Amino acid sequence: MEFLNKFITILILFVVIFFWNKYIVEYFFNRPERFHRKYNAENLNRQPIKFYLENKDKFIKFAKWFYWIGFVYLSIMVLIGVIP
Repeated sequence: MEFLNKFITILILFVVIFFWNKYIVEYFFNRPERFHRKYNAENLNRQPIKFYLENKDKFIKFAKWFYWIGFVYLSIMVLIGVIP
C-alpha cells in the first residue's frame, strides 16, 4: 500500500508539472512581449526589452527544465521517504 501512495504522489506531481510547463510558463513569459508590442512598440529595439525578446525562448526552456529538475528531486524525496 505504501508503494501505491508513493506512485500516486509522484503521478500527481508529474501531471501538475506537465500542465504547469505546458500552459503557465509560456503564458508567464509571453505576457511582457504582448504588453510591449501593444503599448511600447516604438521601443522594442532598446535594451533590456530587446535582450528579453531575443532570448525569450531560452528563458522558457530554462524555466521548464528548472521545474522538471524540481520534479525529479521531489520524486526522489518521496521514494526514499523524506516526504511522506
